[in-house]
Amino acid sequence: MKGKILVALKTKYKTFGFSDKAFDGVADYLSKTVTEEAQIETAIGGVEGLLKAFQGDVDFVRNEKSGLQKELDALKGKVEIPNPEVKPEQPDMAKMIADAMQTVIKPLSDEIATLKGEKAAETRNSQILAKAKEYGIPETLLPMLKIADDADLDTFFKDAKQTFANNGFQGVTPPESAETKIEKESESIAGMISEGTKTIVESKK
Repeated sequence: MKGKILVALKTKYKTFGFSDKAFDGVADYLSKTVTEEAQIETAIGGVEGLLKAFQGDVDFVRNEKSGLQKELDALKGKVEIPNPEVKPEQPDMAKMIADAMQTVIKPLSDEIATLKGEKAAETRNSQILAKAKEYGIPETLLPMLKIADDADLDTFFKDAKQTFANNGFQGVTPPESAETKIEKESESIAGMISEGTKTIVESKK
């Protein structure tokens, strides 16, 4: 993804006069938030204002260097200067751009992370309400429960239902044991046999 972002940046802002290192720094930063190719155009368009501002700084430094070079050339004709090298400090454009983008993009990243957290919490709450209803636990009792984020809801609510029932909470019946289920199934089968026998006897009359 970084490579595609880098190509798009160089194409869109080729007239800005930035070095490959500067473009690489911008591409590296954007690649941390851009996950789909469809987002590239919007992302690089969003940094145009910043790049223009940095372009002004670069032009200023270049003009300052040019002026100093002219002054140095003029001095050379008047006095002999040993090792006449003037190297004005060059700004690290990649770092400047990354820092400025961090200031702009971090609040957006934080907001996205918050929204994702809220969505996950909302989904988890919906699952908890559905599972509580499935196990016959009234919603009014949920505040009493401390459900871990990674808890298995089936296991948790099965145990919670048994605990509530043991303590006599109204509206909560204990989960059926295997023996109770077998007994109910046996009664159902016996009822079906009895009804079938009755039907046969009546049909022969």
